[in-house]
Amino acid sequence: MSKKVKKLLAVLLSIVLVLAVIIIPQVASKTISSNLSVAKMVGKAPKFAAHRGLSALCPQNTVPAFQSAADEGFYAFEFDIHTTSDGKWVVIHNDTVDDMTDGTGDVSSFTLDEIKQLNIDNGNGIEDYSELKIPTLEEALSVCDGSDIIPIIEIKSCDTKYFPELLISLEQHGLIEKAVIISFELDYLKELRELSPDIEMMYLVGKPTKEAVDMCIENGIDGLDFYGLNVIPGAKAVKYAKEKGLKLAAWTIDNTVLADILTAAGVELITTNRILP
Repeated sequence: MSKKVKKLLAVLLSIVLVLAVIIIPQVASKTISSNLSVAKMVGKAPKFAAHRGLSALCPQNTVPAFQSAADEGFYAFEFDIHTTSDGKWVVIHNDTVDDMTDGTGDVSSFTLDEIKQLNIDNGNGIEDYSELKIPTLEEALSVCDGSDIIPIIEIKSCDTKYFPELLISLEQHGLIEKAVIISFELDYLKELRELSPDIEMMYLVGKPTKEAVDMCIENGIDGLDFYGLNVIPGAKAVKYAKEKGLKLAAWTIDNTVLADILTAAGVELITTNRILP
């Protein structure tokens, strides 16, 4: 294929992306079926992970959001974890409790007992719940008990000396060989790999690059999880990752056209707020 043809294809793909994001109308509801995906119609649909649980319908990173993802048949639900001041793993996205609860302050400044006194007061469908609390890692993993759904766990700010407790929790729920650990912090993944040769891990990045792929290979990281809209500028790195045998995932895609493009590029797992599997 000539360079001119490749450039033309890149331009056309860019136009498709713009149409998908800006012009193509979304359905009025908060969720959209993956039945609208061409990939699904031809039997090559990716696996979908519910971003912070089914956050289009339930407050993000809560047990109801995780249970809803399981009930809807998602392959996985993704969530974020931090450590408290007394070394307990809790599920929340931000470093502070301000945005999601009636409290203020850094997550790391609370003990588990203190953080459990706070009420979640923000998020989709919040009116359907009363006294909703920040979950512990154990409460999140319990959703997997008796279900085929996979937990995808993003490690945020934490004290790494509590990594053994994280692995023990996964082991107790029979998830060491099922769960996926992700993080933007490569040092977290490297340290965790030293503790566990079996846990699957993916390196989170904005744009896929050859350097990021090489770091995964050098450090025993199983895959690359990148921002889906960067599939075009990162096309060479995506191809390189596939050639090297890395798994590919993309975040956070809420449009079936974009999901199709990513699937065609070799992405196996797509994190979404609203595309139902």
